Amino acid sequence: MSPVLANVYLHYVLDLWFETEVIPQLNGFAQLVRYADDFVVCFENEKEARIFGVALRQRVSKFGLTISEEKSKIIEFGRCTCQRANKYGFKCETFDFLGFTHFCDKTRRGKFKLGRKTSHKKFIQKMKDMNLWLKRIRNRVELNEWWKLLGIKLLIHYQYYGMSGNVRLLRNFYHHNVRLAFKWINRRSQKKSYNWDQFHNFIQFNPLPKPKIYHSLYNLKT
Repeated sequence: MSPVLANVYLHYVLDLWFETEVIPQLNGFAQLVRYADDFVVCFENEKEARIFGVALRQRVSKFGLTISEEKSKIIEFGRCTCQRANKYGFKCETFDFLGFTHFCDKTRRGKFKLGRKTSHKKFIQKMKDMNLWLKRIRNRVELNEWWKLLGIKLLIHYQYYGMSGNVRLLRNFYHHNVRLAFKWINRRSQKKSYNWDQFHNFIQFNPLPKPKIYHSLYNLKT
């Protein structure tokens, strides 16, 4: 229920307020992107971004809410920032949103594009969760049954994180999980179940879903 309640509540606290009261007072472009209680606001003008930061805290406090300060920051980001970074030799900042790290990137032709990859924090957490799941299930369910469930878990991960430019971390996720599965299969008893060659043969006949891109962001037609 939490995301549903956040959507209903913040629609009035944040979305409508931003559209009807904030945007009309601005000189530059601005846009709010929100999912449940996570949101990013883009401003063309830095001064207006900082003024908004103060106004936002005042706004949410009226409704008994607070901004998570450790997760909130104002950064320079985008095409112009990327061009200055290339010219003066500094590194562009990044930000995390909905499990992805967003960063300034380039196309093959050298033009600016928004890059996305699985955030380091989310990747580590996913691996910890998978490790714990494999540890618990290995002796409760037959191998052929939990192997199917492992495949479903991998597919769910690919379908969410399978965005253009993120294939390397999808492959890392696959290979890390294969190694975890090998580890926990061999801890089902005191006797080792498989050596690596035997396990490789098992995977050949019982393949897990391989990583693929489900959301191609650079072939969208307008």
